[in-house]
Amino acid sequence: MGILKNLKLRFSPPRITDPDFGSLLFMFIPNAPERSYWECEWKFPTTGTEISIGLPGGESGPLPVARQFYLSLPGRFEQILAAARPQLQEVFRTWLQQDLPQDIFTVVKLAGFGLDDARAQPVQWDISFETTGDKWLGIIIPFVGDTAQKATVDT
Repeated sequence: MGILKNLKLRFSPPRITDPDFGSLLFMFIPNAPERSYWECEWKFPTTGTEISIGLPGGESGPLPVARQFYLSLPGRFEQILAAARPQLQEVFRTWLQQDLPQDIFTVVKLAGFGLDDARAQPVQWDISFETTGDKWLGIIIPFVGDTAQKATVDT
């Protein structure tokens, strides 16, 4: 890739309007162009809240498999929450010394989803939450396929 095109992608990234996700901004990764992605704030259909997502893809747009992955999330959201709940419970006990309430959205908000390589099998992705109480925590729960892994916490 030419140096001028590389600079243009870094300092004047393309934007597109997607019918499902809205306004997308291309995030070019110069040292690893294959890891470039499109980011946006998506109004997640299940919660009606704005969340952050990153769709792997190139200059021409997100990969179809990445679009398919994200568009499948609303229909699987209850199963995703059920799989993530034990990890959230552990975070609440460890970091806040309290139990996670039945309705988790009284204490956390959905912050986003992440997807590294949409073509990998099993797919590796994550869901992120932020606490809404006095103590802010950013909580990321990685998944391998449909299996939740140990949560990471940012304070």
